[in-house]
Amino acid sequence: MKTRNLIILSICCGLMIVLAGGFKLFQVATDRTEVPVNKLGVAATIGDMSATVTLIDESTEGISVAIEMSGVAGDSVIDGWRLLGDGKVLEPSGAVLDGACDASTKVPDTGASIQCFLRFPAVKAVQAVAYTRAGEQRQWGP
Repeated sequence: MKTRNLIILSICCGLMIVLAGGFKLFQVATDRTEVPVNKLGVAATIGDMSATVTLIDESTEGISVAIEMSGVAGDSVIDGWRLLGDGKVLEPSGAVLDGACDASTKVPDTGASIQCFLRFPAVKAVQAVAYTRAGEQRQWGP
């Protein structure tokens, strides 16, 4: 084969690769990925943990989120929880208050569920409360 033919074939192959990449980019850009948002009080199983958000209370002092969890004994309760509000992702404060989950709060060994409050900083608009575990995420909205 002549060099000219090889150059033409390589240009054609490169053009086909660029067209295939453009087609794939168009497919990905038009995909609609929707994340379902659970209603308050709906239980969700994430990995090996069951979690429920029962109340989202907004005040000037901050956001209180009532949760109920059961599953893996000894795991920290506040790990994996996030508040989505005002375009930001906020972590729980871990403040030591009556009824509040803090950094030392663990899932009980008895298999019973634990109920407590997560405290978050105040935001103008709460979009959702999310719990992430084992590569999965569930959300609850007001």
